[in-house]
This record gives sequence, C-alpha cells and structure tokens, in this order.
Amino acid sequence: MERVIHSDAATAASDRDLVDRCRAGDDSAFDVLILRHQQRAFNVAYQLLRNREDATEVAQDAFVRIYRSLDGFRGECEFTTWLHQVVVNLARNKHRWWKRRGRNLTVSLDHPAETADGEMPAQTAASGDAPDAQAVKAEFVAQLSRRMAELPGKFREVLVLRNVENLSYEQIATALNCSVGTVKSRLARARDHLRKAMEQD
Repeated sequence: MERVIHSDAATAASDRDLVDRCRAGDDSAFDVLILRHQQRAFNVAYQLLRNREDATEVAQDAFVRIYRSLDGFRGECEFTTWLHQVVVNLARNKHRWWKRRGRNLTVSLDHPAETADGEMPAQTAASGDAPDAQAVKAEFVAQLSRRMAELPGKFREVLVLRNVENLSYEQIATALNCSVGTVKSRLARARDHLRKAMEQD
C-alpha cells in the first residue's frame, strides 16, 4: 500500500522536525521535505545551469545526497540553506563535467524556470504594448539571460541566491562556505559585471 504523507501534522511540521523524524526512521517525513522544497531546488539549479534536464538531475541528486547525510546534520543552519549548498555544489560539478567534454553553457528561454504554481511565464511585454515595444522587451530579457549565463560561476551563484531566492547574506555565506564579506564583494562585482555587459548591448 502506498504511504500517505499528506497528513495535517506532517505538512505543518517544521523542516527541522521533519529531519528529526527522518533520522528516527520515519522516511515519510523526508517525502514531505521533498514535496515542500523540490521546486526550490529545481529553480536554483535551473538558474545556474539554464538547462531543464540537467537542473532536474541536480535537484534529484541533491535530495539523495541530503538523505544519505542526514545523520551528520546538526541543525547549525536551516534545512533550506543546506539544500542550497548541496544544489550549488552539484551545479558546480555539472559545469566541470561540461567543460571536460567541451560543452558550452546554453540558455533556453523556451523552458523558463517553474514556480510552485506551475511554469513561470516569459517576462515579455504586456499584451497591450505595441509590437515594437514587445520586441524590445523580449530582446532585453534574452540579453539579460545570455549575460547572466556568461558570468563566472561564483558571481552567478550569488546573484541567483540573493536576487532569485532572496536569501540573506548570512544564508548565502553558509551555502557557499565563505564569509559574509566575500558574499557582498562577489555580489557587488557580479552586478557591476552584469551592468557593464548590458551597457555594451
């Protein structure tokens, strides 16, 4: 019989409570964690990799890694911060794998990231805009995506975690295993690189 994991108690439990229950042998608690955070994991991976298949693989692998490492989790950070850390590390590994095989980072605007409510709509002009305005805005979105993809990994990571995931500097520092000062420095440099690149366009 299939496990029932959508009980009110399970869905209302905190991430830490679910981790504790899983460590005590309740695997259904980890199912709840997956359902709760799988979209977040995918979105971060997709923003870093810009490839739906690879992002899905990284998100799935992240939960496998976390499940296998639950005994070592001491609650020194939030579960979501740990999840971000694992996703970012796996995305870095995927980039290294690409480089060894001569594969370039690609950007697909046909497959945008998704939200918990479904696929994120393309950020183009409103339907009332003139065709030329729509074309300009669509080109801007395309240029921004291309320039984001061209940023060095360490800059793209902080931009995604700060501007997409809205993490605090402290959470980003934990996820990237660096100091808050390093996070702020990388973020400033990332924004400067992106601004200059967009000005060239």
